[in-house]
Amino acid sequence: MSCTVDNSIFEKLHKNESWLYTNVSALSTITFQDNEDAHAEFVELYDISKNSPFVVFVNGIFQENASRLSGSITINTGSGEVAKRSDSQIPRGACDGVHITGTQQKTIHVLQIVAGEAPVACYGSVFIHANEGESISVAETNVGIGNCDHLLMPCTEVIAEKNSSVTIVRAIRGSKKAYHLSSLHVEQHESSKVQTHTLTLAGKRTRNEVYAYLDGKDCESNFDGMYMLGQDQLVDNHLRVEHNMPGGNSREFYKGILDKNAKSVFTGRIYVKEDAQQTDAKQTNQNILLTDDAEAFARPQLEIYADDVACTHGATTGEIDDEAMLYLQTRGIPADAAKTLLIYAFLNESLDELTDDEFRSNLVEELLSNLPGGEFIRELYL
Repeated sequence: MSCTVDNSIFEKLHKNESWLYTNVSALSTITFQDNEDAHAEFVELYDISKNSPFVVFVNGIFQENASRLSGSITINTGSGEVAKRSDSQIPRGACDGVHITGTQQKTIHVLQIVAGEAPVACYGSVFIHANEGESISVAETNVGIGNCDHLLMPCTEVIAEKNSSVTIVRAIRGSKKAYHLSSLHVEQHESSKVQTHTLTLAGKRTRNEVYAYLDGKDCESNFDGMYMLGQDQLVDNHLRVEHNMPGGNSREFYKGILDKNAKSVFTGRIYVKEDAQQTDAKQTNQNILLTDDAEAFARPQLEIYADDVACTHGATTGEIDDEAMLYLQTRGIPADAAKTLLIYAFLNESLDELTDDEFRSNLVEELLSNLPGGEFIRELYL
């Protein structure tokens, strides 16, 4: 299966208001090659829960021999209808996909790899359908392998029926040169609960889109994000949460660490329909800048047509607290370790929310391995 990408779509995308700070025009000049297989050791490296269902895609192709499927997990029976409701401009194309339904006793791990000796572009497709009363937990790992300008465009769709529960963790890992343009589309019905976490630890240009439609009464939605980026990296978290029925509760909470000349963009739009009374919605973006060259752009937006609501937004950007650094150093903690400890404490609030212990431990290890003084923190906490 080869992936056909119309490069011209990327050339002027940043001239669109919603892509204002995210320039991916370099993608229009890249000649993407035919898909290749990834080496088995890369799949093994990211198989972090040997006793859980495991679904592997390499360059958009399902890897049956490397996967472990359980009941109610099928390949190439997805939907696509939820994504059609959005105005996302991330391209979609042919690829293998996974369909997940039925109450799952263990977290399902979905690994999507893009790899090759030359630049490769591919799509991804995950469809989750929680029927009435069902509970599903999914952990997605999206990985770029190598130093090429690979492009991964995964799309995840969720339908949460009445009284169902869905938890999703999406982690961007691997190469710092790969491009990740991902979208998450959520449709919720009465009294359903959806919790998502998006963790960006890699990528040259990363765009994480979330489109959520609270179509039933008393829905609960939580969209959290965490990112830690350095030289020449950018993350763009773009969310639109629509409250279409009364009694909905939504939370958007994104926070990150930006080093060197890294940049982050947060755009969160809360839309409240006229009949969606008693909506409770909140969005928050927090950033710590480690250098003068790092930049954070926050664009919170409220579009409200009901009058009995509680909707708020807030954004903060700051530096490492010098007094806290001094306090830790006077207690005998080396400067690098003290800085890392404060960074870890800032980010750990997001990591603590992850319900899958193996997935959380693996991400904490990667986080600490990229921080000076990380070994000190590992000995202190782990």
